[in-house]
Amino acid sequence: MKKNHSGHYSIGMIAAVLIGLSAVCPFASIHAAPSVAQGNNLNSVSLYNESSWVPPLNSTSPATPSPSQDDVSASFPTGEQGVPADVKQAADNMVQSLSSQPPFVSWKDAELSYHALGPGTHSWLVQVNRAGEYIGYLIIGSDSNGAYQLNEYGNGPGGPYSMDVLRQSLVSLTETDLSSIDKLQVTPMYEEPLLAYWLVRSSTGGEICIDAVTGDPLPVEVADGSWKHKLQNNAFSSSIPFLKTQAQAVTVSSAPFDPYDDLGWLQPKQKLSVRNTGQFMDTLSISPRIIFSATGINFAFGGPLSISGYQSWISPDHPSQPILYALTHHNGLSRFVPLKQLLSAGEFYHLDS
Repeated sequence: MKKNHSGHYSIGMIAAVLIGLSAVCPFASIHAAPSVAQGNNLNSVSLYNESSWVPPLNSTSPATPSPSQDDVSASFPTGEQGVPADVKQAADNMVQSLSSQPPFVSWKDAELSYHALGPGTHSWLVQVNRAGEYIGYLIIGSDSNGAYQLNEYGNGPGGPYSMDVLRQSLVSLTETDLSSIDKLQVTPMYEEPLLAYWLVRSSTGGEICIDAVTGDPLPVEVADGSWKHKLQNNAFSSSIPFLKTQAQAVTVSSAPFDPYDDLGWLQPKQKLSVRNTGQFMDTLSISPRIIFSATGINFAFGGPLSISGYQSWISPDHPSQPILYALTHHNGLSRFVPLKQLLSAGEFYHLDS
């Protein structure tokens, strides 16, 4: 299996690697087993799709070779079996609309691969590829009425669910939280507001959640769901069907920046009053660099988020009511997240230019 320049494997059909064994499996149910050898390095992560737990590789020999990319099958099925037709139609429409705007022109006529996130979340990861290279993603979910909506999207490298990030994280976990002899079951998950993660279950009964973007371990409350009581239940809802909207030009207010480079925004005087779409747009026009933070649950947003722009989606039937996605960045990835999720869950802060 070839890896593209962003470090993403084609995870729609994940490869399973044991020494001398290659198998291609659907993404929707993933199993992984680390093997520790020679300096506690993860020799291979074996990814399977069906019911049995995957045993670890033999770790007694320090000379056990790490599997190369050539150990894995380079031939992948389309991975579209079981994908609802309306999910594919929604993704096609979204990609077509985005490709009309300058940051996304490379998305025109791109290849799409679909991967269920769950179980039970009714969410789909759609990877956007051109000439075999990963160039972006969509995460499609459903609203309270069952209609499909765009949960988030991104352009460039470093999107969620990178197999490289997962492998690197499992290396760290075998050195701290997990035994090298554990059998692991790994499942890709997505929960509102913006929580993309891997659920790692150990055969010895442990559970660990790994941020699917950064690879960092998440708080233990993610596994049992107890964090959700901290989430305010006053998310802004829209009566405008998202599937009828069209992407507009991206408004960029500043260059990408890291919220940890200057912590001056933590001062009380830097707090902003942003409660609706209009105030958000007006604020960015005056303060081009703002930061979103949700105290106690920043992990559910990938926050704190540095915000340096936005993109509007407008319905021809409701041109005065745009649906906004805030622009943030992570390691070269331009990530667009729904403003309505931010408005209801945290605060915005001004960062001096």
